[in-house]
Amino acid sequence: MNPVEQLGGFEKQYSLQTAEITSKIGRVHTLPSSERAGAVQDIRKGLEEVNDLLDQMELVVRELEANTTERTKYELRVRSYQSDKKQLDSELEKAIRRVREEADRDELLAFDDQLDGHRQEDQLIANTQRLERSTRKVQDAHRIAVETEQIGTEMLSNLASQRETIGRSRDRLRQSNTDLGRANKTLSSMIRRAIQNRLLLLIVTFLLSFMFLYIVYKAI
Repeated sequence: MNPVEQLGGFEKQYSLQTAEITSKIGRVHTLPSSERAGAVQDIRKGLEEVNDLLDQMELVVRELEANTTERTKYELRVRSYQSDKKQLDSELEKAIRRVREEADRDELLAFDDQLDGHRQEDQLIANTQRLERSTRKVQDAHRIAVETEQIGTEMLSNLASQRETIGRSRDRLRQSNTDLGRANKTLSSMIRRAIQNRLLLLIVTFLLSFMFLYIVYKAI
């Protein structure tokens, strides 16, 4: 699958996940108090997944050819998605504040306790996921570096091959020039001989004509 196709798949996944998260944030305050903390943590997990997805999109965008319209387009889109994700973070915090404002003292204490319990579990999961993302980034960066090195090696090989071809062409041109020079010398020599033979023929013809006229004159 090429980078553009990968990005298309990521964009569809991003749209589905953010739409689901938006819906869940809007329903948090309508849930029973016992379910709100779990719903908040579920939303946070979803936001972490969205963040992971955006990281993957950034890596794939870097694989696109630099300074092209395609790459610029996707770079702008990823920045826009990141801005939307921050907006979702803000909406979640607003929903949490609304729950706190609407809850009585006992409900608030229970909500905070549940939230803290979920947060500790999720923090461990988040740390593991961050480590996995960092590992993937290193692996992807290494893969891109290897691919770049291979492309560079191929380019150098092509340049060397082209240099050899140009060298051979230059040698053939020099040989052709040498052969042409020899041909010119041979042709010039042939022309000189032809001129010399023509002059000799004219002299002989003149002498024979003179002798013939002299003989005729004497005979008279």
